[in-house]
This record gives sequence, C-alpha cells and structure tokens, in this order.
Amino acid sequence: MKPILDVTAGNRAYRKNKNPPHTVFMDKETGLSRPPDVFGVWQNLPFRDDVFQHIEFDPPHSKFGSNSIHMNPLGHGQKGGGTWWGSLETGWIGIFFKAQKEFARVSGILCFKWNTTSHSLEKVLIIFEEWIETYRLNHSSNMKRGSSETWWVTFTRNETKKRITP
Repeated sequence: MKPILDVTAGNRAYRKNKNPPHTVFMDKETGLSRPPDVFGVWQNLPFRDDVFQHIEFDPPHSKFGSNSIHMNPLGHGQKGGGTWWGSLETGWIGIFFKAQKEFARVSGILCFKWNTTSHSLEKVLIIFEEWIETYRLNHSSNMKRGSSETWWVTFTRNETKKRITP
C-alpha cells in the first residue's frame, strides 16, 4: 500500500486522528506544535516519482489571521514587509502552478481543500491544468467575516498531457 502525502500538514487542524497510519506529513513551517515528518515546499517535493497513493492539499486560503495567503513568512501575519506568496495574480498563482506539476509527478490523485473566504474556487481551479476533476463536494458555513463555502475537489492526473519535470 502506498502512503498518503499531506503537503500542508500545519498542526493537522482538520484531522480528527492527528497521527493516521500510512500518512507522511510535510510542511515548510518550523515551530509547529505537531512538527511535520518532512520539511519542504510544494514546488520542489523531495520524493521520487509515483510514490504516493494520493496527495492532500489544504493551502492557506484566507486573507485574514494566521492562516493567510498574504502572510509575512517571517512575521506570521505581521503587516508590511512582504507577503508569503506575493500578489494574488502573480505570486501565489505561480507557486500553485509549480506545485500542481510536482503533485502530478509523485501521485496520480490529488485531494484539494479550498475555502472561499477570500477567493472563489473557480479562480483557483484554473491552475490545475495537469489534472482532471473527478469529484466536488461543498460545505457552507457562516463565519464572523460572513458566509463562505469549503470545497473538497478530487482530481486524477491527466495522463494525456505531456508531463514536464521542473
């Protein structure tokens, strides 16, 4: 049985079982209360080709708080001094684009979680060109900052596209 790769392990907040078997946790953050098994970044995965059953990808999706797509990488949410991924249109889209190519290299299945507090699902899905969407499920919620939807989207690797190794 191939293991599962959680590339955005963080503190494993959405998991009931914080230490499931056959799961490798990866993150770039240090100092987490539950450190990852592997430190790394999405756009350069330190794994061989086709080693994982599937990848779980729950990237920062909000422009608010400590889980912000605009967060200062050194200051953890401090205002000013740069951003985690740069501007919406260029920085984080570029990183997602590179990451989805790496995901396609190490697994044939991608489970993507996205919340629409800051950006629509459609705006993000256009990045996943290496993948074919096979399933979509949403959960609506009312939050302090307004209503939003959390989406789970499952993709399979598009085998007809020429795979490019970065």
